[in-house]
Amino acid sequence: MHEAAFIALYVGLFPVVLVSPVVGALLYQWLDWLPPDQVYSPQLPGSLALTIGALTFFVWLVREKKTLPRPLPVILLMSALFVWINVTWQYALAPNAGAFFWDRTVKVMGFAILTAQMLSTRARLEAAVWAVVLSVSYYSVPSAIKVIASGGSGGIGTGEVVTAIGSSFFGDRVILSVVMAMTLPLALYLAHQTTLLPRRWLKWVRPAMLGVSASLLVSLIGTFARTAVFAGGATLLMLALRSRRKMVSVLVVAATILALLAMAPDNWFARMDTITQYQDENSALSRIATWQWAWALVLSHPIVGGGFGVFTLNAGHIPGRTGWNEAHNIFFQMMGEQGFVGFGLFCCLIFAIYRSCAVVQKRVRLRTDLAWAADLARATQVALVAFIVGGSFVSIATSPFLYLLAGITVGTRSLVERELGGAWARRTSRSGVPKLARTIAQPAE
Repeated sequence: MHEAAFIALYVGLFPVVLVSPVVGALLYQWLDWLPPDQVYSPQLPGSLALTIGALTFFVWLVREKKTLPRPLPVILLMSALFVWINVTWQYALAPNAGAFFWDRTVKVMGFAILTAQMLSTRARLEAAVWAVVLSVSYYSVPSAIKVIASGGSGGIGTGEVVTAIGSSFFGDRVILSVVMAMTLPLALYLAHQTTLLPRRWLKWVRPAMLGVSASLLVSLIGTFARTAVFAGGATLLMLALRSRRKMVSVLVVAATILALLAMAPDNWFARMDTITQYQDENSALSRIATWQWAWALVLSHPIVGGGFGVFTLNAGHIPGRTGWNEAHNIFFQMMGEQGFVGFGLFCCLIFAIYRSCAVVQKRVRLRTDLAWAADLARATQVALVAFIVGGSFVSIATSPFLYLLAGITVGTRSLVERELGGAWARRTSRSGVPKLARTIAQPAE
């Protein structure tokens, strides 16, 4: 039944992709984040996402109007980083181990750049946010139910309540905790700003999205991941700081934290206590040793680093670790694999995303018809901070999460620039608040 429903939806959406490539971009993301052969049935081929991706690119070339996103820094930095990872791959120190990651990263970044070109209207931007929230909800809603039903008593040693799926981008519970923290502000955005669904459904959207938000928070407890404390805490702190009603938000966040702590079982607190006792914890010590190794590596290969797969050369030399090894940090990951040049591009991209979101909020301050853009930019900033904080403990620098935020940022800023006509003076115009220049469903000019 699961497999039949998936095939019917997949085949049904195929003709739509021929008409609108943005549907293909969203379908590609869905298949990439919820792999058909792992989620729906092992009999389904794992290449379905690649098929949709190739078709989407072809249709985009033929049908879509090509416009240069405004402003350029985010898209240029993404493109420069895309080129650079292919340069460093030519000098990789462990090409056999890195082949899979190079191939995956090329697809992630290449398709993120393509998708950013297509997120040119409010409807398309909102659809991209829906795709993220619904994909992560597939994990968070059942996980939250399990946490509540079990009293959160899974825990380390008896199997965590919340787990991830195989080799998907959420294939590790720690990574999943970071993604759930990133998704929380996007779910809250949809709870207050949505236009895609029929009007008669809107009364159900807010409680549904608030329920999804609650499931994300409860699931963070169920991962038993210490990274979840940092990423989730950063998200809640940013939500309070970036809210228009700060006092109310602080009280809500405080109440939320108290409720989560009351729900957490004793073995969760025992696990979190190891954060302050990292000197006696092999996992923490191995991370520190890996970061030291990465720093020594980049000093010896400062320009191109060691390429994809280089951290396998450190396997077996870390206390408490045998076999495969990874960076456990997005910044040391980029330094070790891509050298200081790649690291610099990566940091500049993060700064450009955050800065561009701040500019959007400033420019639409007097435009009530564009308040949704300010809310989306604010949610993107919160998700970005969660990515940075959570990414300080997991290797997700080349996963799609950051580049999806970059695409949303590019689309939001470009749309705002078009609506404002590129004239900064219009924000102080005396002509009043103008009507929307186009309907949501219309393509960008």
